[in-house]
Amino acid sequence: AAPRCAGAGEPSAVQPEPVGGPIGALVDAVAASRCGAINQRLVEASGRDAVLALTTESAKLMNAVNVATAMHRLATLEKKRRAERDVLLRDPRFEALLDSVVGRAAEFNARQTADVLWSCATLRHWPPLLLKPLLLRVVYHLERQTFEPHHLSVMSWAFATLECKPVRLLEDIDRQACAVSRELSPQNCANLLWGFAKLRQPSAELLPVVAARLESGLLDECKPVEVSDLAYATAVMGTAGEGSCEPQQAKELLAALATRALPHTCLPRFSSRQLVTLVWAHARLGVQPPQETLDAWRQAMRAAVDQRPLQKADRQSLEASLGKLGETCRGAWIPDTSEPAESEADAVSAA
Repeated sequence: AAPRCAGAGEPSAVQPEPVGGPIGALVDAVAASRCGAINQRLVEASGRDAVLALTTESAKLMNAVNVATAMHRLATLEKKRRAERDVLLRDPRFEALLDSVVGRAAEFNARQTADVLWSCATLRHWPPLLLKPLLLRVVYHLERQTFEPHHLSVMSWAFATLECKPVRLLEDIDRQACAVSRELSPQNCANLLWGFAKLRQPSAELLPVVAARLESGLLDECKPVEVSDLAYATAVMGTAGEGSCEPQQAKELLAALATRALPHTCLPRFSSRQLVTLVWAHARLGVQPPQETLDAWRQAMRAAVDQRPLQKADRQSLEASLGKLGETCRGAWIPDTSEPAESEADAVSAA
């Protein structure tokens, strides 16, 4: 009898083959279904702990959509809870989520990239480990022009809030925003200009393009917060000098914005800080508002201060600005007896 070969009679090893076709589609469908369920639970989570518990439980299953949604949900929940924000930032589960952001960043689409940047800015948290992966993703989508107008405005606001000034990326955002200006909403216009002004990023085209968009009928839709942000940006960009817009263009836009702060438009809904910003913007650009407009603003300011005293920095800014406009502040705009409150970090004068 012939000698037996080693391993004779034993089943031969079966080489694994790539899963594809109907089976592969089924596997993908199951994974997508699980991730979809995770996303729905994230959106419905009612608190920080619920979000973090879910991201910890599902860490190995979460895809790029889940990671971006988790960041966005946490920022949405915490944006009005500044006193509790540090608790979130020190939580090991949040640190693990940031690691997931780094791991999934290369898969983020345009919306997810903008959402994560918005989340970081809202939380005022920009750890070094996120800098490279997120900026590379911004570069990727800018090169392919996949950002929508809303995304461009969000990124402008986020970069300014985070005090991050990637000049070349801002130049690309500037060009692409100008190209899609007809699609900008009032909020888009305000966020874009505010971000560029806050970062002192020069742009000769952005303000005139936004002004044309607003004057096409969009101005009537602007809310007080948008008018205030636009006024601030207009004053800064109109006095930026070389490389920025012409001062006259800024003055014309500011005059148009002031019409939204009249008794028959939106003036009753302006806060005291927003009124301070309007006065400050006129003083910076050297534009004297009509006397009837100043009278209306003074009455609105007195009513607002009666409800809540001005912050110290806002009060100082108002006094200095009114002085440039030939107005007396004490007794006329604010009561002589009102005591200034403590300063806030984001006061107008600090801008």
